[in-house]
Amino acid sequence: MLERLIKRCTRIHREEQIASLIAAAGVIWGVKDLTSKPLPAIAMILPLGPLEICGVGILLWLHAKWRRSLKAE
Repeated sequence: MLERLIKRCTRIHREEQIASLIAAAGVIWGVKDLTSKPLPAIAMILPLGPLEICGVGILLWLHAKWRRSLKAE
């Protein structure tokens, strides 16, 4: 029983870590795109690629947090 609980906690923790890395990669990619070419201030809108990657990472992170909240009950 304790072994299953430890495995589940490890999986949730791993999902949180991977999701955080995905979100961070999207942010880094977006900042790189914004700073790589000179643009007027009004045109500084993130392209869809980095924004979507960051969104997927945040959704995965929220899913891991939801799984952890179910485990607490």
